[in-house]
Amino acid sequence: MNLKVTLIVAGLKMFVRQTQAIIWTILLPLFMVFLFSFVSFEGLGTVSLGVVNRSQDTVLVSELRAIKTLKVSLGEEEQQLAELKKGDRVLVLVIPQGFRASGKDSLTLYVNAERPQETQAGRVMIQRVLDELVFQQNNIPRPTIRAEIVNSRNLSYIDFLLPGILAMSIMQSGIFGVSFTFVILKKRGILRRLLATPMDPSDFIVSQVVTRLFVLMFQVAIMVGTGMLFFKLHFIGSLVDMFVVGILGGIIFLSMGFALSGMSKSEEQVAPLANIISLPMMFLSGIFFSRSNLPGIAHTVTGFFPLTYLADGLRTIAIDGASLTMIWPQLLGLSVWAVISVFLAIKAFRWE
Repeated sequence: MNLKVTLIVAGLKMFVRQTQAIIWTILLPLFMVFLFSFVSFEGLGTVSLGVVNRSQDTVLVSELRAIKTLKVSLGEEEQQLAELKKGDRVLVLVIPQGFRASGKDSLTLYVNAERPQETQAGRVMIQRVLDELVFQQNNIPRPTIRAEIVNSRNLSYIDFLLPGILAMSIMQSGIFGVSFTFVILKKRGILRRLLATPMDPSDFIVSQVVTRLFVLMFQVAIMVGTGMLFFKLHFIGSLVDMFVVGILGGIIFLSMGFALSGMSKSEEQVAPLANIISLPMMFLSGIFFSRSNLPGIAHTVTGFFPLTYLADGLRTIAIDGASLTMIWPQLLGLSVWAVISVFLAIKAFRWE
């Protein structure tokens, strides 16, 4: 046990003394968050409109969906209002039962109080659609809109981005940090010499894993603290739960790093393999933008990526305040990937 502790302390000292490791592990993710914090995506593109259609008539919904500026989502009122309060909806329109058919002409429109410019644009578009329907069919009454203002958390892009960047940095630390380090150690014959010492080889591996998990927890604390202090991150979750999910993700990507180092004999071989694995996940796992914009099959496939499970889990804890029991699908996905990646690491890792 004392040997393991000694190796862990030595590993932490080695990490601190590596300037490049600190830059890639801690400073680069913070720089990316800082860079994207100057880019505002609110108010651009589409206006998110939730629709609760209690009527059998679908004409109004069809007309609203025909407007490209409106992003229409159908659902139950409770669900849509919850999305509105989280800031994921700009407006929620409730179409009453019997609308148009029985002369009920009052529509309820819930308005996000924190996004006045988008709500005004959305109300104009909805009113225009209603006016066109009245003009086309003179036998229906002119519908009225009863607006109700709802205060929301008004989540910003930084609330979406920061947990994603954190997940990405965990992936890169595991895949690139471990694979390149152990390929170099193997290439220089250092791992082979370690086998000739009285030290149990497993102690060395365990110390390396624990060292990197300590660094991972430090990453989580630094990223969350920086987000709250400088970028007004709406963090309402548990930091302990973030640690648990982050460690589970760290195990997956550390294992992938060990597997890649076992399959590669040089830095030139490990670099393309690491990029082939990391780049698709980086751009398709919802790190920088929502996966909802992906086409059907791509959305389904990317939902099974380990980075998707990690980013969704961290993001749900951070901005929704979810507990571990509430994100069991993400935990299940991460657990399956952990078993797969550890198995691959055991099979592929070589000391020489």
